[in-house]
Order: sequence, then structure tokens, then C-alpha cells
Amino acid sequence: MENNNKGSESVHGGASRSPAAVSVGKRLKEAREKKSLTIEQVQKQTKIHSTVLVELEDGRPSDTLTDTYIRSFLKKYAQFLGLNSAELLKEYFPASAESPAVSVPIRDVVLPKDAGTPPKLFYITGLAVAAIVSLMLFVFIVGKVANVINKARSSGQRKPVSSAAKSKAAKKAAPIQKKKAAVNTRTEAKDLVPKTTPLALEIRVKEGVLVTLKRDGIVQFSRVLPAGTVEKATANNSIELDIAKAGSVDLLLNDRSIDLRGKNVIKGLEITRKGVRIKK
Repeated sequence: MENNNKGSESVHGGASRSPAAVSVGKRLKEAREKKSLTIEQVQKQTKIHSTVLVELEDGRPSDTLTDTYIRSFLKKYAQFLGLNSAELLKEYFPASAESPAVSVPIRDVVLPKDAGTPPKLFYITGLAVAAIVSLMLFVFIVGKVANVINKARSSGQRKPVSSAAKSKAAKKAAPIQKKKAAVNTRTEAKDLVPKTTPLALEIRVKEGVLVTLKRDGIVQFSRVLPAGTVEKATANNSIELDIAKAGSVDLLLNDRSIDLRGKNVIKGLEITRKGVRIKK
């Protein structure tokens, strides 16, 4: 226990402790010791990094953790120890016990998070679609009528066509059909990462930050990555990330940069062959 407290002092540096945070941390530590549990045992069962557990008990969380992550870890730790998590959250954060909502936009080359459409936009979109459909229907009808008229005229003036002329016309038509087929092949949609190539993600850490990474649905790690760390991961189908401070890392997907625009917290950042999106 003495070693853990010393480690806590080295992590926190000069950060100040509020009386409420110290009081909550003391209750957590007393409850853990009453159950005769070590920090390592709690870490294995809660999946919360031992550094974070020590910081919560010390009442002085690291600057790498935002209030959103502190709320989440504090609630989970309190429930594990059988304490009233709502009461501890209210004491730790007197203003509000609920975490603020976080919304992170992704750059235009990455798949965006789905969002609700305002009613007015629905109305305008509906009018635009109706106008386009009406115009297409009008053009279709006019084309049909013109086609019928042309056929009627050509049937009255049709002349016999020799076999030589038919053969010549067939030869001219053949290259045209091949050209159309080639155009259709080129316009087929392609994945951002080919199916024959695995997803290769590189995480470059600029500042110490807590990161959780899953490969193909399986957790690879959940820990604080120090500044200067370069973490690499490969997957067949998907990679999912939780990042405490998005501005603290640079992400490269198969040597292509993923622009996070310096946002604060990202949860459920899913990377697939189609691109990147924030899961709901």
C-alpha cells in the first residue's frame, strides 16, 4: 500500500487536491482495505488501470483524465466496493453528478456520426425530391412520346437494307458496347482499405493519455500511454478506440492520417474498411 501511494505522488505532480476529492478517495481506500483487496486485485476485476485507481484514492486525478472519465471510473469503482456511487459523485462534483454530452465531428473524408434532421430540413428536402422526381417523370414521358412519333415516321419511310449495310452497322455497334462496359467497371465503388489488405493503425502519442483499443471486437489494452509512445495494431475487420483526449494523439490508418480536429473525448471511434465513424 505504501508503494502505491508513492506512485500516486509521482503521477500527480503538482496538481492540487480538493477537500471533496480527498474525502471521496479516503472512503474508497477504506472500503477496499476493509475487503482486504489490493490495487492489483481491483484492477483485474474492474479493468480500471491501477494508476487511475491510486489517483482516485489519493483524491488528485492526473491531468490526462477529463471529468467524463473520472465520473465513469469513480462510479464503477464505488459500485465494485458496494458504495453508493450517486452519493460519491454528488460529493466529488457538487454542481452535477451527470457527465456532459460529448459530440465529435469527423472530417469529410471519414464517415460522419448519424444525427437527427430538423423538421424544416425534412420539409425542404421533400420538396426538392418531389421536384426532381416530377422533372424526371416529365422527361421520361416526353421521350416516350417522341420515340413513338419517330417510329411512326420511320415505318412509313423505311427502305430495305442490304445485308452488307447490316454487317457494317453491326461492326460499328460492337466497339460502342465494349466501351460502355468498361465505363461501368471503372465506376464501381471501392473500399477505403482493400479486402486483401489488413487494417493497420498507428497511434502516435504527443501527451500522456488514456486509450482503450479493441481489435475485431476483442480488447487489446486499456491504459495510459506516455508521451512519445508509438502503438501499432492490425485487424481483419475493425478497430475501435476510446481516447480521453483526442488532441493528444495522431492516428494513421494504413499510412493515411485520421484528422480528429483536436477534440477532447472520443468514445466508440470505429475504424473499418469503409472508413471511420463514431458509434452511437
